[in-house]
Parts: sequence; C-alpha cells; structure tokens
Amino acid sequence: MTTTDASLAPRARPAAGTRTIAWDRVVLSAVAALAVLMVCYPVLFVVLRSISKDDIGSSLSAEWLLAVFNSARSHEALINTAIYTAGSSLLAMVLGVGLSFLATRTDMPGSRFVGMLALLPMLVPPFILVVGWVAIADPSAGYLNIMASAVTGSRTVLANVNTMAGIIWVTGLFLTPYVYLLVAAGFSNSDAAVEEAARVSGAGRLRLLRTVILPLQRPALLAALLLVVIMSAGDFIIPSTIGLKARIYLLPSLIWQNSSSFPPRPGLAAAQSLLLVAVGLLCIFFQRRALSRGARFTILGGKGSSITRFPLGRLRYPLAVLALVFAFCSSLFPLLAVGSMAFMKYWAPHALKAENFTLGNFRYVLFEYPQVWPSVQHSLVLALLGATVCVALAVALAWYVLRLRGRFAALVDYAMVLPLGMPGIALGVGILSLWILVPGGIYGTLWILLLAFVTAHIPVAMQFVGSALHRIHTDLEDASRIGGQAWLGTVRRIDLPLMRPALIGCWLLMYVVILREISLVILLYNPSTVVLSVGLMDVWSSGFYPELAVYSLLLMVLGLVPVALLWKFARFTPA
Repeated sequence: MTTTDASLAPRARPAAGTRTIAWDRVVLSAVAALAVLMVCYPVLFVVLRSISKDDIGSSLSAEWLLAVFNSARSHEALINTAIYTAGSSLLAMVLGVGLSFLATRTDMPGSRFVGMLALLPMLVPPFILVVGWVAIADPSAGYLNIMASAVTGSRTVLANVNTMAGIIWVTGLFLTPYVYLLVAAGFSNSDAAVEEAARVSGAGRLRLLRTVILPLQRPALLAALLLVVIMSAGDFIIPSTIGLKARIYLLPSLIWQNSSSFPPRPGLAAAQSLLLVAVGLLCIFFQRRALSRGARFTILGGKGSSITRFPLGRLRYPLAVLALVFAFCSSLFPLLAVGSMAFMKYWAPHALKAENFTLGNFRYVLFEYPQVWPSVQHSLVLALLGATVCVALAVALAWYVLRLRGRFAALVDYAMVLPLGMPGIALGVGILSLWILVPGGIYGTLWILLLAFVTAHIPVAMQFVGSALHRIHTDLEDASRIGGQAWLGTVRRIDLPLMRPALIGCWLLMYVVILREISLVILLYNPSTVVLSVGLMDVWSSGFYPELAVYSLLLMVLGLVPVALLWKFARFTPA
C-alpha cells in the first residue's frame, strides 16, 4: 500500500450543478478596466480638443485638423520626424542587440562591465547627455573640434552635433539601453535544450543563430523596436535642444511651440499630437500581427541547463576592446564632460585651468540649496512605489491579454500603447484635467504624481513583461493547474521565476525613468511636492551649468544605487 502526500494531490472538483466564480477573470478584468480608463482619458481629452473649435464642449470643428494637413511647416516636421525616428531607432536596435548578444551569449571578457556601461545613458536626463555632446562636438567650442584645430593649426570641424545626424546619434545612444534591457533578458532566458537539439542536428553557429536563437527572441526584438520607435517619435528634449538650434523642426517641437506660444493654440497642438498617437497604434498593430503565431516563440520548459556561450576564438579580445571603447565613448565620455563642469567656477571650453576648479558647487547644491533634500525624498518615494506598481500592473495586464484572452483583450492591448505616442506635456494636460476634478484633494499631493507616472509608463512595463510571458508555453501553466494550483499559485511558481530577468530589468527601468521624468511632472507639481528633476530643470533654466552638473551627478548616484543592490543581492546583472 502506498501513501500520497496530500499537498501533491489535485484539488477536488466542485460537485455537478454548482457554479464557481473564476476569480482570476473577475479580478484581472477589473484591473484591466481600471487601467484602460486611466490611460484613455488623457487621449480622449486630446482628441476632443483637436475637434473642438474653442474649448472642450464647444461646437465641433475640423479647423485644427485641416490646419495640420494644409500646413507646409507640419509637412516638413512630419518628414523630419520620420527620418529622425527611423535613423535613431535603427541605430539603437543595432547597438542594443549587438551589445546584448556579445554580453550575454558569447565568451567575451569584461561582458558584465560592458553591460553596466551600456545602461549609463539611462541614469541621467536626456538633456544632460545633450550638454555632454554639445561640449564634445559643438562646431565652434566642442572639445573634439578644439583638439582637431590644435593639431591641424587651422579651424577644423571634425564633428558637428547640431545636425540631423547629430540628433540621430544622441537619441540612438539614449535609446540603446532600452533595447539592451529588453533583448538581454530574452537572450539570458533562452532554452538550452532547443539549442542543443539544433547542434545535435548539425546546425553550425551562424545557422543556429539565424534559425533558432533570433527567431525565439522575436517577441523581445519586436517589443524593443516598438518601444524605441514610439519613444523617438514622441521625444521632446533632444530634438528641441539640438534641433531648434539647427533649425530642424520635428512634431514634438511644433507641439510645444503651439502650446507655449502667445496666444497659445492648444487645438493645433492637440491635432498634431494625434499624428504621434497614430504612430503608436500602427506600431502595436504590426507587432500583434507579427506575433499572431505565438507558439513559434514560446519556451517549452524551464531552463534545465545553462545556456552555451558562443566562443569568439581569435576575435574574443578584439571584440572586447571594441565594445569597451564604444561603451566608453558613447556613455562615459559625455558624462565625464558633464562631470568636469561640476568642478568649475564657470563653464567654457577654454576654462579647463587649475585655477578654475572648485568644490564650492557641491557645497552649494548639497548643503545650501533649500529644495535639494526634500526633492530627493519625494523622488525616491515616487520612483520606488511607481516602479513596483508598474511592474505589478504589467504582470496582471499581460496575463489578461495573453492568457485569459477575454473579449476585450485586444482593446486593452491597443489602449496600453496610447500614452507612449503622446508627448509628456500633452499627457500631463490630460491627466491634470481628470484629477483636478476628483474630490478628496489629490491634486497638489504626491499621489497625483504617482498616478501620472503609472499612467505614462505602464505601456513600457507591459512591453517588457508581455514579451517575457509570450515566450512561456501554456503547457507549463496547464500542468500546474492540473496539479491543483490556483492561478495565483501558477503565476508565483511558474511564470514569475521564468520571467525573473525581465521583471528585474523592467523594475529597474521604471525606477530610473520615473526618477528623471521632467516633461510630465512639470504641470502637476507644486512647491510642496517638488522632485529632483524639477529642481534640475530650474537650475538648467537659470544657466548655471556647474550647479546643473552637480544635480546630474546626484541623480546618477540615486539611479546607480538599485543597480548595485540588485547586482549584489538579487544576482542580477545587465549582462
């Protein structure tokens, strides 16, 4: 006679005729409905404003939409935006996929260090990278051109950041870490058994990469492409700081000009914002169509053995040197240029003299500037809570869309991409118009900032989590349910362990993005809820570049702390 552990026995089925409540469907449907309302209201506000003659609620009119389609300036901005988006997205994909493959799937030495360097551009606001590259490649005062002129003995412009190519270069470097995080999580979570079967069948390295490894990463690759296309199309900081100086106008720049001009033209700005929303919808449509045959990209089981790294042979050290040099030039070099400003009494390319160095900027920002420590406290609270809420909601929404496949799954999937296609200022206006009407005093508190951050960044989190969940075969979950596990137990025991690299990377990304968010929060804060990024922007607008550099270094330190902690205690590394 044998005994069976009761914990391993399947749960008894309910008696015939009784009705059970599918709590997973009830709870997740409620979460999905709340999320759809949360992200759709700002978009609805923009749509209504674009078809209203004056304020929302006034007579309907196509005046603003016709103005966009009949404007030569809008046509020029649309063409420039297409070129800029295509170029920066292509650059980010090539760099991000290449670095992630070298760091996670090859025996290249120094891969972990390369992975850390690849994430550095995420840890500072994008306009700080702009300042760094202007300091390096400004045609008249950039360090690189000054050194080239000194060598040639005449004025030499070796690099010019104030061009379309310069904007694409800076934006591509800024977006590379997003691609790296998404794709590296997929590479590190590959199924070793599938690759080993291909090797036994006689597949060589290149064929294995082309027919097995890359096809299995298609969800992560498409998610990364979707993300960088929408982020670059809706980016405001880099095109406005470099592009306007070079008289290169993009759609986000025109939207900002129409919103801040006197008199303001919010209807025209809203109509132009619809073009960016359309880009987001088209991207999610093509991504869903490409992933429609989802079983081709799933993992059949857990990682029974560790993945095999590709031997690089004689190219091992040359590629390591090349990756380190590139990572240094693209990440550390502009940050070092910014860091050098923190120790200057005043900043100018010709001011690199011993008598101009000082520590007074640190003393002023850290101990005399009244807003710095309250803003640090607010930023940390919002970043920690916001990142956690975004990841938790993303898991729930991804399960609803990919597993329950309810009648509104497609609607939820499309709705979650809408905030990505809206400039932060336009999204902030929509969020403000909703929560300022809600009773209970939420406006003017940290809660409205938290809700705004979750609304704006839940689409990015869902791309991370959805691409990871898409690769897990449902047979594993079915086996768990047959063994008696409820849906929460299945998620906890099966899905979360397999998605661990993607979840940690997603949380880290949400933390850093919320920590440095500027364009969204600028409309929603007040003096009692100021955050670090707002204080940084105040210093930026005042023109005090050395103090601005100190603020940037402080923001970088706060961004590096969770990376170091996760690296040490959670055994997480970007490589």
